[in-house]
Amino acid sequence: MKTKQKLAEIQADLMNEIKAKANINIVSCGNCGTILFHELKQVNKDNTIDCFGCMEKMELCDCPDYW
Repeated sequence: MKTKQKLAEIQADLMNEIKAKANINIVSCGNCGTILFHELKQVNKDNTIDCFGCMEKMELCDCPDYW
């Protein structure tokens, strides 16, 4: 039986694989909580997110990611 720690590590590894292969991250809207996918971009590029749930335009730093 795997420990909670091992299961969490497996999940983190899978998320890192998604980020590496698809260049996609999963975040939640800082305004309404809607789950959003966004492309990973360089820090100095446009890193705003448009939420389809509440129609807010936010900075990436306003949308916590899951990993």
